[in-house]
Amino acid sequence: MIRFLIKLLFFLFFVFVIISFFIAKPSSNHSSTQRNSETKTSDVIIAFKDALNDLGKFCDRNIKACEVGKSFLSSLSERAWYGARAAYEYWGRILDNKNMVASPDVIPK
Repeated sequence: MIRFLIKLLFFLFFVFVIISFFIAKPSSNHSSTQRNSETKTSDVIIAFKDALNDLGKFCDRNIKACEVGKSFLSSLSERAWYGARAAYEYWGRILDNKNMVASPDVIPK
């Protein structure tokens, strides 16, 4: 059961990240930290290469690579958050519309 939940969470995370690419980014920023610059793909590749070379005391020796990795993961989690919010709002609208369309035989008390 726990393997299923872990796989489900992993799958949903990537689904939410993919959804975030297809929606408009909100004007307000929910994250508490402001990034100075966007992370480039080449920076991420270099950071992962450095991480594989020295996993022991990675952040002590490679502060820059650790910062780039943290920035990348922050960006990825932010995209997942936007995707999850979009999916939540979409399903909320669908379910609200289904609840609004009730049969005429049902009279609320």
